[in-house]
Amino acid sequence: MILIPIGTKAQLIKMAPVILALKQHKLPFDFVLTGQHQETMVDLIDGFGLPDPAYPLTTISEADTSVKLATWLFNVLRTHLRSNSQVANRGYRFCLVHGDTMSTLVGAMIARRHGITIAHIEAGLRSHSLLHPFPEEITRLLVSRLSTLFYCSGTTAVTNIQHLNKEADIIDIGQNTLLDSVRFALQDKFRPKEAIEAPPYCVVSIHRFENIANRRRLDFIMETIQTFARSIRVKFVLHAATRNKLTRSGWLSKLEVYSGIELLPRMRYFEFINLISRAQFLVSDGGSNQEECSYLNIPCLLMRQRTERDEGIGSNVVLSEYNPMTIQAFFETHFDRPPRPSASLEDFKERPSDTIALDLKARLSLSNP
Repeated sequence: MILIPIGTKAQLIKMAPVILALKQHKLPFDFVLTGQHQETMVDLIDGFGLPDPAYPLTTISEADTSVKLATWLFNVLRTHLRSNSQVANRGYRFCLVHGDTMSTLVGAMIARRHGITIAHIEAGLRSHSLLHPFPEEITRLLVSRLSTLFYCSGTTAVTNIQHLNKEADIIDIGQNTLLDSVRFALQDKFRPKEAIEAPPYCVVSIHRFENIANRRRLDFIMETIQTFARSIRVKFVLHAATRNKLTRSGWLSKLEVYSGIELLPRMRYFEFINLISRAQFLVSDGGSNQEECSYLNIPCLLMRQRTERDEGIGSNVVLSEYNPMTIQAFFETHFDRPPRPSASLEDFKERPSDTIALDLKARLSLSNP
């Protein structure tokens, strides 16, 4: 039996094709929600056609403030570090944790407590700076210490794990499982039925703690967005945590009345992929967005000091480092460029989710002759 704890939208998007691959290969698993986030989770489960979660680790909520996050963390650990917890009594052999969220660390800690083999998907990504991104880089280092099995998406990630442990059990899956998610999202059934003629626009998605919790940096990013809006329509997709920070800082009321900026609620993944596929460019601080843009060949301005990913860097993805000259050069290059055709994914031969499922199938077969 395989345990799959998932707490955030990004995790669910990247793990959805893995869950579908496990189901296809008839491997027994429990997909459970950690309770960290609630927003859009049901839509994603329905959209990907996933089975219903087996159970929640704690009450499902939206841990979008520091107090809520601390409360959620206390509740889930208090419940599931006990020897008689629901996780302890289900006979799990493997626990698949994904990425660099608090749910990743929580899942690994609970699995370690109960002697379950921890397999880290999206293992080995490193920015080599504890503060960029914070706290994600620290989370990855801790999860790497707790894990036994590492599913790495490329040689750089493999090398990073080998530096940590030369004897590590590593499987190179070639690409991130997000590639399979993008393939899924580009199916005809998710595309708009009619092409909508619209003025050129860009999309903005900002949510990382290192940006929204730093007032000076938040001000810089919002001022940059206002500058862009003077020349191009801006569609700003708001995460719950971002909306809260903008409200408390006073920025939300300013953006609501600013000409050229359209504030959008966080949307279904499939809608978001179609939204950015028609955009002039994307401004984001998300690693998943960086990867999506690299697959789709969409220009992306990454609002970060460092990134732990290689995808798109040097081609369609520009790391801003919060440098005004870098940001201005990116904008001047892309704000009025001719529309480019949607990128094809035919060049990517990897099927990372299927690779993971087949590897786990072999391991379970060996342990249950």
